[in-house]
Amino acid sequence: MEDFIIYLCEDTPDGIFTAIYDAWKSGIPGEGMSIQAERNHAMQMFTEYVYVQTDSDKAVKVAQAIENQIGGEAYDMVYHAALSCETDRMDAIYRFLRLGFRYGRRVTTMHGDERVCRLFELNRNVRNEAHAFREFLRFHDTGKALIARINPKNQVLPVIGWHFSDRFPDENFVILDENHDMGVFHEKGRRWYLSFVDHEFIEEVFGQIQSGQYEHLWSRFFQTIAIAGRENDKCQRNMCPLRYRKYMVEF
Repeated sequence: MEDFIIYLCEDTPDGIFTAIYDAWKSGIPGEGMSIQAERNHAMQMFTEYVYVQTDSDKAVKVAQAIENQIGGEAYDMVYHAALSCETDRMDAIYRFLRLGFRYGRRVTTMHGDERVCRLFELNRNVRNEAHAFREFLRFHDTGKALIARINPKNQVLPVIGWHFSDRFPDENFVILDENHDMGVFHEKGRRWYLSFVDHEFIEEVFGQIQSGQYEHLWSRFFQTIAIAGRENDKCQRNMCPLRYRKYMVEF
């Protein structure tokens, strides 16, 4: 019996694309292999592990192949799925791509195939959470920069970074993701960039921040516009779920 092969890669889109490149080049059937994140994987018996070193050239080749042979829509879906928190996302992407390279652009319309449906689901979940944090993110004004803190399930920073850099091109701002130890950093007049940060750094930064006048005014406004006797907690939780409120100043 041949060993099952697991490719272990960095938990980033570039890392996932590199693993997909290596797995595809190996010629191993999809049923005989799996792609998993290097962090937090559990060792299994009768399994061969291949550690994948992230290679930007390989990642670019995969991205270009997806856009050229399957289309921009498929690439957009795959990229968002790669940011998901679901443990099967890497295998789901690989199996979708095997189907996509076979059928081309029409693969995105094959809604009856479970591989396509799974990728749609991963893509939708990431997009929905990113949209929510675009609405619910709250900045603190330190006088030198705007700083915000979020705790998403998925890696939404690469998605919302574009949004806030477009809205605040003349502001220095930082958005820190405490669940993934990542941060978006934007300097006035320059392009934003994404970087890993230590969790202790996040706690240190926010341990020094005190609520300013802007935060007090926003909280006061939120309380003032409420109509006594017309409060609807159920509706409020539907519109703004509890998990998004941890760092919202009005709550």
